[in-house]
Formats: sequence, structure tokens, C-alpha cells
Amino acid sequence: MIIRPSRLSKEEKEEIVKRLWNKDPSLWSQDPDTQKNIINRLGWLDVLPKMKNKLEEIINFAQEIKEERFSKVVLLGMGGSSLCPLIMSKIFGNQEGWPPLVVLDTTDPDVIEEAVHDDEIEKCFFIFASKSGTTIEPNTQFAYFWEKLKKTVKDPGKHFAAITDPGTPLDVLSREKGFRKCFLNPPDIGGRYSALSYFGLVPASILGIDINKILEKAEKMIALCGPDVPIDENPGFILGEFLGEMAAQSKDKLSFLADPDIEPFGLWLEQLIAESSGKDTLGIVPVVGESPGIPGFYGGDRIFVYLRTRGELDDFVKELKEAEFPLMVFDIKDYYDLGGEFFRWEMATALACHFLGVNAFDEPNVKLAKEKTKEIVEIYVREKKMPITFWVDPQSQINFKASRMLASSMKSLSRTLRDLFLVLPSWGYLAFLPYLPYDNDVEEIITDMRKLVRQEKGCSTTMGFGPRYLHSTGQLHKGGVMSSAFIIFTRRRKKEYPEIPGYGLSFWHLQFAQAVGDFQALSEAKRRVLHIHLPVDFKLGLESFSKVLSRACRL
Repeated sequence: MIIRPSRLSKEEKEEIVKRLWNKDPSLWSQDPDTQKNIINRLGWLDVLPKMKNKLEEIINFAQEIKEERFSKVVLLGMGGSSLCPLIMSKIFGNQEGWPPLVVLDTTDPDVIEEAVHDDEIEKCFFIFASKSGTTIEPNTQFAYFWEKLKKTVKDPGKHFAAITDPGTPLDVLSREKGFRKCFLNPPDIGGRYSALSYFGLVPASILGIDINKILEKAEKMIALCGPDVPIDENPGFILGEFLGEMAAQSKDKLSFLADPDIEPFGLWLEQLIAESSGKDTLGIVPVVGESPGIPGFYGGDRIFVYLRTRGELDDFVKELKEAEFPLMVFDIKDYYDLGGEFFRWEMATALACHFLGVNAFDEPNVKLAKEKTKEIVEIYVREKKMPITFWVDPQSQINFKASRMLASSMKSLSRTLRDLFLVLPSWGYLAFLPYLPYDNDVEEIITDMRKLVRQEKGCSTTMGFGPRYLHSTGQLHKGGVMSSAFIIFTRRRKKEYPEIPGYGLSFWHLQFAQAVGDFQALSEAKRRVLHIHLPVDFKLGLESFSKVLSRACRL
């Protein structure tokens, strides 16, 4: 049941905050079994004292890595295990004298090859981060780099540390392989709520960031969000009420504006909000990385948050206010304020999910894409052939495949896109999902396509690289609002890539299987989805597709 916060009394709101701090699982579910699982995901509320007791351990470890003069540190992770380190590395960067941190959260073969060249691997250190220890992306990355290290150094285990929950396969592996260190995280914290635990703090310390200061900022925010703070002064509740109230009014497209230096923070927020709220055909859709437009192009389903460090977007924000769009502005005066923002948004998201009537701490639809990928991988390993065929558009010669929810019997890409836009309402959203290398040119081409769709069709757009998005917005895609459509991009191999040791296929095949698996999962969830298979020159292919999209948008 959706709850309108505006209809609650002050006393009822205060009671909700008290229940949150008492770890009352009935805020999100009345089912006894579900409540047991929720209780085991609320450790983020009191993780700070535990981490403060571990500060010396973390700092000493980071100092050890620094003193051994490793040329770079590579984090192998995905989703909640990688997004906080990623945004910390992008916003703070490595401090002087500290090694750079490369966050490897992909199965793209070119990105993995480029991350560590063969002639530098003996001077690299790796952090294998996985809550469950079973996630396929970091496990395959580990197999790949471990094999290379074995051929180069006498004791490859000394080049690895792990972050995981107690008793996981990774915990066992770290001992079997003689890892330098294994950080066992409190097990009652879900991945997307783990920024202020080992998963966020260890990589931050490796960058030379003052993690004690991060925790001090978090501690101040936690005090402001406590159960005894007046409800109209509680920053966590105020934000959660805003998100919940707007979503209850079908204003569910949460658009993030940010000054350039803080913009990467949106990637972490995107995962937290989408994976927490997107289920039971409900959810808040985070719109990140969209270029600002004229307020008249935005629909009534939009709300805005502006993350401000310099005030570069103030003129545009003024226009939004004049157009009476719901808007909240957060001043981030110091990058260390992120310590407090992590907690503010975790609390707000949990409360917004309460108001929406969904469980903030599960991800029921993520498993389906994993299962589909596993099936495709098994078929390929057995038959050495991918179980998919594409149509060839007679005009553009682009290879594509469409789900049954799209009228594509004519096998025309232009016709299929027109059908997609005929049924996608202006209050829906279109997601661009490239399984391609992280590349600025790719982002720019897709950003232009997003702008075109917003202007011509009025709907929101999102973009996420695969397979990263499978662990963030992927839950929202399959479990959230039905008024959505998806375009998946893959590319032909440019060469024969080596097999991942022990897996019987290359990273290209794994990445392609993940794309096909998600296509199947979205199709089974009755979503409208297109799979575009680009040529080896994928940038040229994207440009060609953008022309077809442009024509379809304008019809």
C-alpha cells in the first residue's frame, strides 16, 4: 500500500523514524519470513562504531600497500562492491604519493586487457570485493589475473586482498590462495548500503583519502537523522518524505543535476534508489547523466535534485523553480561531505520505499538475468555457438532482434522503433544499455540520442553500461514501472580473445551472454526491448543506429 507522507501527522512521522532506528522490519513487509531477511540487512544503521574500531587495521593495510610501491591497485567487483570505490576514485582521485585505483566492474575484454598490461602485472595489487563471493564478474576477473600472476611472481597471493562476508567462497579462497589480507564485513549489510563499511573504506584508504574524516562527516549526519531530532529538522526524513510523496503522486522520475566535479556521485545514487525501490511494478526512476534541457521539454512526472559544489547550474535551476518543478538542492562544500551524504541517502531511500509499500532490501528480479546468462554460457561451452539469431534491417543493414512485445513482423528496424514509440508514453522512460567498452565517445553518442528522444517524445531516458547496470538499475528494469522500453547494444568481436581459465569461454562471450540473458529476462517480464548488434567498429555502428532512431522519433 502506497502511503502519502503529507497525510501523516507529525506524531506518525516521528513514530516511523523511531521504528527505523529500532530496526523494525514491519516498515517494509508484514510477512514473517521476509521480515527475518530484512532484519539481516539493516546493519548499515549502526555500522559506524564497528568501522571506527577497525580504522587502525584499514589504515595500516593501506600504508603497507603504499610502502611496497605498487604501481596501481585494481579493484575487482560489481554493483555495491564497486560503485562506492568508483565514485571515490573519480571525485577524490588518488592523493599524492598513493597508487591510483582502477575499478574493474565489467566483463568487456578490451577494458580488462587495458586495465593491466602484461609487462606491469608484477607491480599491481588486486582487491577482490564481493559480498557473496559468487558474483561471476569478479570471479572471472580473478581467474584471469591469477593465472597471469602465477606465471610472473613466486607468491601471487601477496598481490591480493579480499573484502567479503564471513564464510563465503571468497573467504575460503583467500585462505587457500594465501591472500595478504581478507576483510570480513558485517554480514547484515546489503551491497548497496555498504559504502560506510569495509567495501567503501578500504579502497578509499588505498587512495590516500582520510577515512577518519569520512566517518566523522557520517557521524554528524547520523546524529542529525536520529530518532530524537525534530521531524522537520531531520535531513534523512525530509529527503525520504520528498521522494515518497512525489512517487505517490506519480512524479517518479528523479532527475539528478550536478556540478561536474561531483557528477560521478550519481552512479552510486542510481544503484541505491533503483535497486531498492524498483519492484512490484513500482519504483523511483533515477535519471543520471542527462544533459539539461529547456524546462518545457520535461513532463509532469519529473522531480529534480541538484548536487551543488560550484553553482554552475544555478541559472538552469532557477528556470526549473520558475516552472514549478519539485526541486531539492544539496550543497556539498567539501568532498568529505560525501560521508554524510551516503547515510542521508541510505536512510531516505529506505523511508521512501516504506512510503511506496515495497521492500527496500531485496532484489527479486536480479536473479533471473543471472540464471539466463548461466543457461546461455552452458549452451556455448557445450556447443560453441551462441543461441541467438538476428534480423538484418534491409535499409541500414543493422543486425537487431526485438521482443514479442514489439510488432516487428516486417523485420524492419525503423518500423520496430516506430512501434516502440507508439506505445511508450511521455511519462515512461527509455533505457540505453550498451555492452561496450567504457568510452567517452560512446557516452556522447548516446547522450545525443537521449536528448533527441526527450525533445521529440517527451519521455525520460537513462543509460547504463552492461553488465554494470545488471547490478544496479537492472532490478528496476524488470520489477519496476511497466511504462518503459530498453535498447541493448553489443558488438562483433574484433579478434579472438583468450579463454578465461577454468570457464571455457572468453570475456567477449561472457559479456555477450549477459546481454542476451538480460534480453530474455526483460522479454519474460513483458518489457519492450530491442537488441542491436553492432559491427566491429561499434562507434560507427552507433552513429548509424542514431540516424535510424532520429527518423523514427520524428515520425
